[in-house]
Amino acid sequence: MKKILIIISSLLLLCGCATSHLEDGKESVVTFDKDGISAQELYDALKAKYGAEELIRLIDTKLLDIKYKEDENEKNYVSQMVDSMKNEYGDNFSSVIKSNYNVDSEDELKDIIRLSYRRNLWLVDYSEGQVSDKQIEDYYENSLVGDIEASHILIEVKATDSMSSDEKKELENEALEKANDIINRLNDGEKFEDLAKEFSDDAANKDNGGKLDKFNDRTNFDANFLEGAIKLEVGKYTTSPVKSQYGYHIIYKASQEDKPKLKDVEESIITKVASDVRKSDTGYLAKALLGLREEFGMKVTDSDLEKKYNSLYGL
Repeated sequence: MKKILIIISSLLLLCGCATSHLEDGKESVVTFDKDGISAQELYDALKAKYGAEELIRLIDTKLLDIKYKEDENEKNYVSQMVDSMKNEYGDNFSSVIKSNYNVDSEDELKDIIRLSYRRNLWLVDYSEGQVSDKQIEDYYENSLVGDIEASHILIEVKATDSMSSDEKKELENEALEKANDIINRLNDGEKFEDLAKEFSDDAANKDNGGKLDKFNDRTNFDANFLEGAIKLEVGKYTTSPVKSQYGYHIIYKASQEDKPKLKDVEESIITKVASDVRKSDTGYLAKALLGLREEFGMKVTDSDLEKKYNSLYGL
């Protein structure tokens, strides 16, 4: 695709170069005994097939080059992605990147990865820049909590992708039943930390009674787990297992600190609100990139490409 764009760009520069001309005076790229193919014909054909997508790639590359300069994080990311592909595809690396990305070299692949990396940088920066004072205040008043100290017992659902839906369901039921049995034993007076050491599938903390590091509403925990812990009263454990992506949890809430002052957590609120917006809107990257182009006053001056560009974005 990159080579196609170079061809298109080069054709625009043909005037004044040492090129052949057709009988009507147009610059040619191919001639026959009579007539031929003009540079404009080739340009129009390539533009019609590839123009809009390549134009978008060129636009974003140029604008994001202005926004972001290469740093060690970017270099490491690009390098790791390429190395990962080489390890995965082995001797087929060249043919796979050709078929999957339409590139002929590692350098061209790096350009694609670099563009994706910078688009994601912009996605985060743009979304955080869109968070309003009202959103910050609403989150602070209605969602923010102080740090929580808690312990948990995790019962994993030990299913695999190769299992049938019935097999997975059976294992899920077994995990739920086991979690409920543990709650019954807590109700009978057994100690939470003892049951965590005996039954929890979270190897990182089972030996200390399931105790977790302090966390809060902005912590990158499973949403269902966070909700269950936040709603729980201090000194209580969950009377029903809390389901997460990892399995079923029994949570004990030891303490919760007071809500911090807004000025001390404003940046983390912005990060959290923006992250939630991105997760809830699968089309947010397109919105962010439109915002980038608007910031730079971008206008598509070719009417054909403008129509295609607008159709791609529903404009």
